[in-house]
Amino acid sequence: MLYPNVDNNRLSLSNILIIVSAFVTLLSFIEPEILRFGMNSFAFFTQDWWMLAIQLILFQFLHGGILHLLGNSLFLYLFGNTVERMLGEGRYILLFVLETLASAAAIIVFSQATTIGISGFTMAILAYLALELRAQRHPEANTAFLVLGINILIGLSPGISLIGHAAGAVVGAGYYGLRHLRLSR
Repeated sequence: MLYPNVDNNRLSLSNILIIVSAFVTLLSFIEPEILRFGMNSFAFFTQDWWMLAIQLILFQFLHGGILHLLGNSLFLYLFGNTVERMLGEGRYILLFVLETLASAAAIIVFSQATTIGISGFTMAILAYLALELRAQRHPEANTAFLVLGINILIGLSPGISLIGHAAGAVVGAGYYGLRHLRLSR
């Protein structure tokens, strides 16, 4: 259950997110100007809605370097494919869209920095998975919570978005709670 079980005949959504992230990040190496589409409050407060729309589309897929991209890609591959199988494609896409919007809103309201990377979504996935493992009384639940906590704390490091990481974890936990509240009725 904890390892990707990917259908070899087609790409999972998680793997598509990895490919898009790699493409957009590599494009930013060729054309660094694209990094201006990282999420920040400027477009919102100047009411530049086109810029904000482009930021919403791109900020998750931009990364600050190869290690940033590889770390997020590893998380998406290992944990994203697992959660995607649990939720199904439609609910997984909904989680991605909700997390993107919530992280963007949190960054606009609470951060003065520009944020790039799909780390918020990986934290949403990890929070969802940790709660699911706890509900199943799985022996790896504590490890999942530990990894989640460590990754949120990593957000305290300079240049890393604590707001993005924390918002993602809150969205993942909230999505889990709402989904299971609805299922229990």
